[in-house]
Amino acid sequence: MKNIRLILILIFLNISLFANITLHSPNTFTKGESFIFEYTAVGSSVKFPKIKEIDGFIVESLGTSRSLQVLNGNYSEKISKKYRIVANNEFTIPSFTFIVNDEEVKTNPKKITEQKISKTKSDNFELTLSPSKTSLYVGEELLIKLIFKYKKDIQITNLGFEQPHFENFWHKKVDNSNKRYEQNDYIIQELDFLLFPQKSGKLKISPLRVDVQIMDSSSSAFGFFTASPKLLKIYSNKLEFDIKELPQGISLIGDFNIKGKVDKTKIKQGESVSFKIDIEGRGNFDDIEDIKLNIPKATIYDNKPEVNTKYSNNSYEGKYSKAYSIVSSSSFLIPSITLKYFDKKEKRIVEKTTESFKIEVENQVLKELILEKPKEKILDRKELSVKVQQSTLTQKIVYFFFGVLTTILIIGLVSYAKLQKSKKKKDDLPLIKIVKKTKDKNSLMKALLPYLKIDESLDELIYKCESEIDFKVLKKQTIDLLKQIKI
Repeated sequence: MKNIRLILILIFLNISLFANITLHSPNTFTKGESFIFEYTAVGSSVKFPKIKEIDGFIVESLGTSRSLQVLNGNYSEKISKKYRIVANNEFTIPSFTFIVNDEEVKTNPKKITEQKISKTKSDNFELTLSPSKTSLYVGEELLIKLIFKYKKDIQITNLGFEQPHFENFWHKKVDNSNKRYEQNDYIIQELDFLLFPQKSGKLKISPLRVDVQIMDSSSSAFGFFTASPKLLKIYSNKLEFDIKELPQGISLIGDFNIKGKVDKTKIKQGESVSFKIDIEGRGNFDDIEDIKLNIPKATIYDNKPEVNTKYSNNSYEGKYSKAYSIVSSSSFLIPSITLKYFDKKEKRIVEKTTESFKIEVENQVLKELILEKPKEKILDRKELSVKVQQSTLTQKIVYFFFGVLTTILIIGLVSYAKLQKSKKKKDDLPLIKIVKKTKDKNSLMKALLPYLKIDESLDELIYKCESEIDFKVLKKQTIDLLKQIKI
């Protein structure tokens, strides 16, 4: 009986007693889990091949062990190397060439088949995947609840669960979804995941696994009970879904509202207009494409869209916001923005559009001032005589004080000019004062936008406001430039 058992073990491990090279490996693998295999070589000198991949799957080396052994009075070295591979489908460990005692030794290939996993049936443990629906559209949200339950009198020393990989689904863990409670004789833990199918057809989610380490009590030879850790693998059920295609050219599904707004519709030349787009509702907000504006002869600055989402009231709700700053030397039109999505309830494509905005830019043209000499009125002798008589003593006093005041003012202006000239440090120009008060790149850009296209070097600094350059460095460069060009 012992001999038969030994033969069966050797067959399973694929061990050859008559070869210098031995392959130890199971005959099956589990999809998505680590598959461990080992090569053992015996000889006075051994050289292993480099094993980096098998059938397109990356092979990881887990380490090497060495030992010396004596056979028929001869010393030889025993070297073992372990490898790990994570495969998604069947593969074959190919024939490898080893150098043993300066001779080539080739191993035999071995085909590894997939082991089908089924839900673990146990009175002590249960792992279940519960979907909110099994028939849905591409991009539609799907909630999957992971429920793990175990008997509360079981002593668990370690619980291992890796973040799952849902193939063909974009997914995210729902915040604050961890729940733990007791029910009957079980402790139950729940975890929620939000999934969005990325393609149509029949999609599957393979069983998930939880590794449970418990204390296993067994009787010893002396009648005492000893406890040792025991590792159990608990598998869930698998899921299948029927995923339907969205209409051609449509990537959004749900119910959305879109609106646009501007801070003003009339500006002066060199000023900027702030335009903002807001999208609210429920649906696959993460699939909204970046919205770009196309306005001829206008310079457009835009930030990355801000997307905030949450799972609430059994739906994926969110808000998409994006802001633009537009500068133009002439009047322009901000076009309407159209959002298309598929309404599942009405089973039709819905289009919603923002209003367009006409922005008027006032040209700052300096008008010529034409000074005309007032027409002199011709007086006759009688009127002239009356005018001369109206020159009174009071008028003479006023003229005198006016002359004195004018003289003092001139002297003061001359003194002030000399005083300012003697100062070593000049007062800052108005724009420099504004720049010095800015606290970030956004406020700096707003201060400089009215002066766009006045100086090429200044334009470069304005564009740098949207780059990764440090704000303090950019601010100093701007002040230095403004002192040179004297704007």
